[in-house]
Amino acid sequence: MAMKSLAAFGAIMAAFWVVGAQAAGYPTESRFRQALADVESLVRAEGMRLEVLNAQEEGLTRPLLAAGFNIGSSTCIVFFNTRPEDGLTQFFASISERELPPLLRAMAVHEVTHCVEQREAYVRRRFDKVLPDTYQRDDMTIEGYVSVVKSGAVETWGEALADISSLLYLKKAVPGQWQDLARRISTMRHELAGKWPAHDTSAWLDRLIDANPDIGEGVNLFDAAFHYRRKFRPK
Repeated sequence: MAMKSLAAFGAIMAAFWVVGAQAAGYPTESRFRQALADVESLVRAEGMRLEVLNAQEEGLTRPLLAAGFNIGSSTCIVFFNTRPEDGLTQFFASISERELPPLLRAMAVHEVTHCVEQREAYVRRRFDKVLPDTYQRDDMTIEGYVSVVKSGAVETWGEALADISSLLYLKKAVPGQWQDLARRISTMRHELAGKWPAHDTSAWLDRLIDANPDIGEGVNLFDAAFHYRRKFRPK
């Protein structure tokens, strides 16, 4: 009886540990703000300012995080949304308290990457850098670029860049955890493809994870992401 009681106690404790390890839950405002504050140095290193706004207070409904680049002030504006979203709720239910901070920082880097790409297009006019080969031409203009973006043809292309940046950030920040977190992000993208098809970047991410590229200390994170977006583009 004693052995049975001990075994039962062990099972209860194991179950308690699993629940506890998965108790991070959906991100709160303070967690979003902390993650964005933690990556602000990356934003400043790019010569940009960071502004953080509450999406619900601004009338935006896009879930989790969104970003846009203000050309006039060279500001990356990131909106966070604490309202739970089906699909993402299940994803965060599998994330532990220990895993959540680096994961949210990686997601913050994802949003900053959108600002970096918008600056490359609208300010620096590096259309060769921001567009896939199919849409590149010598006489490309801002108007032409906007037309391509509005068509939706390069939405996944843009999301791939941002996701690659987030994975490269994880590789540098938490080298012992990065592949596990990266595969879970890739799986989440694929499983939610029915809801957000343009955000299914898993084909890129799986190739990046398998390649396990060496990101040196002197390598610019965003430049590396631009490189790997082309290198690991699905055939």
